[in-house]
Amino acid sequence: MNVTQLRDTITTLLAASPNLIGLYTLPNGSKVPSVYVIGRQGVPPEFKAEGLEVSMREFPERLPQSGLGAVKVLQLWEIMLVQYTPSASNLSSAMDRMISRFPDATLRYLPGDDVAYERCRIIVPDMIVKPLAPR
Repeated sequence: MNVTQLRDTITTLLAASPNLIGLYTLPNGSKVPSVYVIGRQGVPPEFKAEGLEVSMREFPERLPQSGLGAVKVLQLWEIMLVQYTPSASNLSSAMDRMISRFPDATLRYLPGDDVAYERCRIIVPDMIVKPLAPR
C-alpha cells in the first residue's frame, strides 16, 4: 500500500453516508474536506478545521525482518483523527469504521480537555515481502 491508496481508502470509508469528515476553511474562504497528508510540515496554520480532521503521515515506519530468500517489511501507517466540534460523536463513529476496515490496527483514544481536542491515533500495519537483492 502507498499513501495515495491509504488516503483514498480512508476518505471513501469515512465519507460514506453519513459523511464523518469535517471541513477546512482556506484563507480565500473556500471549503475542502479536512483530509491532509503530512509530509515535511503539518497542516498549514491558516487552514481552519471544523468537524473531524483526518491526517496521515506521508511515509510509514518500516520494520524489516530477514527471511529465507526474501525480506519481510512491516510498514506502520500513522493516522490521526481529531474532533474539532466537541459536541459531535463523529470520532466514535470514525473509530468504528476504521476498526471494521483495518481489524489489525492499533487505536489509541485520547479524550479532549481544556488543552487539546478529542483525538485518536491509529497505527495500520501493512506487511510487504521483497525478494533479496542478488549479491
